[in-house]
Amino acid sequence: MNVMRLKTLFIAIPFCAATLMSAAQKGIVGRIDSLLEVRQKRSAARYDTAYIAKPEQRWTVKLRANMSGTDLNADGVMSGEPFRTELEAEAKATVGASVSYRGLSLSLMLNPAKLSGRDRDYEFNFTSYGRRFGFDFTFTQAKTFSGTMTSGGTDTDIASGQVGMTTYQGNAYYVFNHRRFSFPAAFTQSQVQRRSCGSWLLGLSAFSGRVDAAGGVMTEDAARMSMFGVSIGAGYAYNFVVGRRWLLHLSTTPQYLVVSRNRLTVDGERRKAPFKFFSSVNVVGRLAAVYNFGNKFVGMTAVVNVLRQGDDDILLTESVKWRARLFYGFRF
Repeated sequence: MNVMRLKTLFIAIPFCAATLMSAAQKGIVGRIDSLLEVRQKRSAARYDTAYIAKPEQRWTVKLRANMSGTDLNADGVMSGEPFRTELEAEAKATVGASVSYRGLSLSLMLNPAKLSGRDRDYEFNFTSYGRRFGFDFTFTQAKTFSGTMTSGGTDTDIASGQVGMTTYQGNAYYVFNHRRFSFPAAFTQSQVQRRSCGSWLLGLSAFSGRVDAAGGVMTEDAARMSMFGVSIGAGYAYNFVVGRRWLLHLSTTPQYLVVSRNRLTVDGERRKAPFKFFSSVNVVGRLAAVYNFGNKFVGMTAVVNVLRQGDDDILLTESVKWRARLFYGFRF
């Protein structure tokens, strides 16, 4: 009889433990869900529901394909002759998926070229798009630039490996009409823009990095340019709703550099880096197109960052960073 009781006890203990763990998990999930619901209701009180709404479904699943690239250009005078250098790094491609619940997201991205060892560049992106505030951060390490240098009517090929660039760049925005205009509707699909609306923007950007170039690319001899700057400006964004299914977004924020600390070293000798206020600008442009059908949606987004600094009579550098995304998603 004692043996039978022990057997019953050993069987009951795991069953009771599993039951308690399941109940605890349901309790935790229920608590989190309640907190997210309260947050969502409080958020809804801060915007005009005639223009902005939350999706009716709680879950959102998206499949994504990303492309990104970096261009580096230079204009100036070399050996008494005006020149222009145009370089382009190898484009990067990633694929991935994300799952969101009431605005909380988990995503996974995969770079096929990196797995095969063909991708020699490195890039890290982090973005946060809010109705009132938002920002993006990009770290880029590119060594695959190639292109041409034109001077005196002669084109000279620049092979990969002669130029390398490492940059850290962050862009932030503030939306003035945040009660009626939604960045998330266009870029994360966590909200829905019901009516067409626009807003003035305030933009702030900061960057730091360096460019290493072989002789004959930007200066006569091998050069290194170390960069640090802060820019501020204003722009405008608009969400255009077409037939309740299409959402088209376009925004731009031109900014002037208010802080610039650049250092130019040529063949081991430090020189004063050229700077002209009206030539040194930073422009952030964004566009998106989203098509909704039932509980599904498909679309694309793109962000372009153009940074120009220097003096085109001496040396003016221009870096162009772009990212594009195709996506398909559904809600349930």
